Amino acid sequence: MGIYKDLEYEFIERSLALIRQYEGIYPQFDFKEQYNYTLLINCLLGLIVMPKEKIITYVPTTQLTKEVKSEIGLTESWINKDIKTLRDLIIKLRHSVAHFDIRVESHNERELIDEIIFKDKQNNTSYDIVKFKSNELLPFIYYYSNCLLQNMGKNRQKNT
Repeated sequence: MGIYKDLEYEFIERSLALIRQYEGIYPQFDFKEQYNYTLLINCLLGLIVMPKEKIITYVPTTQLTKEVKSEIGLTESWINKDIKTLRDLIIKLRHSVAHFDIRVESHNERELIDEIIFKDKQNNTSYDIVKFKSNELLPFIYYYSNCLLQNMGKNRQKNT
């Protein structure tokens, strides 16, 4: 792969490509060697932290209505009631990911990951931002990243 011509845009594209590539090969590994959630959390550094620092204006301000949450794929996940827009969620997630204030929970005997919980601190008090059901984190990442790329692409067209 060559040099980046548009670092922010291409980094997001390449992170998504990395996830898709892993989705295609992880079943060939023994279950104990499948690190899909580790990969997703790693990719959040490039998909959540970097955009917050460089391109926050392209993060959609879509209201997180019940319909939008369903469109995103968040039908069972919980989002803190104080978070009203997708941009608000991304900003809060940025803090959680950057400070590695993340917890995973299992609610089954096999100790599989059921929830990925992102936390933040305010006035030295930790609180939950979002509790993703494990099967809803990937659809969220795809939805958010594709919205971000679309907004960046529209801006690029305006400036050419």
